[in-house]
Amino acid sequence: MKKEVKWEITFAVLVVLAVIGGFKFFEKIDNGNVGIEYSMSGGVRSKALSQGVHWVGLDKVTQYPIKTQTIKQKVALASSDGKKTDVEVNYSYHVDPTKATDVYKKFGNVDVVSIEKGWLNQQLTAAGRKSMSKYTLLEVVGTDSTKVQSDLLKEFQNRAASQGFIVEDLSFGTPSLDNQTKKSIDDIIKAGQDNKKAELEAKTKQTKAEADAKAKLTKADAEAKANEKISKSITQKVIDNKTADARLKHGWITTQAGSAIVDK
Repeated sequence: MKKEVKWEITFAVLVVLAVIGGFKFFEKIDNGNVGIEYSMSGGVRSKALSQGVHWVGLDKVTQYPIKTQTIKQKVALASSDGKKTDVEVNYSYHVDPTKATDVYKKFGNVDVVSIEKGWLNQQLTAAGRKSMSKYTLLEVVGTDSTKVQSDLLKEFQNRAASQGFIVEDLSFGTPSLDNQTKKSIDDIIKAGQDNKKAELEAKTKQTKAEADAKAKLTKADAEAKANEKISKSITQKVIDNKTADARLKHGWITTQAGSAIVDK
């Protein structure tokens, strides 16, 4: 009996140890992360683990975020005319899952927040300076703002993608302006408003003139058609009838022309 009890206890202990050991040999990767697997003998494995449960044996696993991150930060830039300005930039990015191990190898255990404030901020600043150098500050805040934003996005995407970061979209706010630039912009806006007003007044006058001319033309056309209709309706028979009616009403008028007597 004692031997049987000892065997049962030993078996139970082995089962518990096996269960605990089994959990130690598996790793669950959470949603929005990949697993960076580190082998004691070979270092970081080339392929990251996708979400779910994986057998990892004695390997150590670090969960690395690949979900979209949204960042807002100010960047100091300069335009082609030498104007310095601060621009608030918003962008969204995520780590390319197929390059997560490369990112980990490059940056090690550094968290993504530190990468955002460090390496990504450097790339954004460099991209912004290259893009802004093509435009004056007035162009940046004016008609070419969309082009500047598009150029900045493409430049930043290319720089970030080289190290495994995918920039999804980007937008920037109004650059900070000095007093001289503000005045220039106000003058441009006022000139544009004056031009619009002049164009509107000219168009209004033109429309009125065209309307008056059309009305006169319509009236003249109507009179011409009426006269034409009257002219076509006057025949010799109508004239004779009108003459006969007049003679019946007013009688005959007798005049002498030379030796001839003419009744009218």
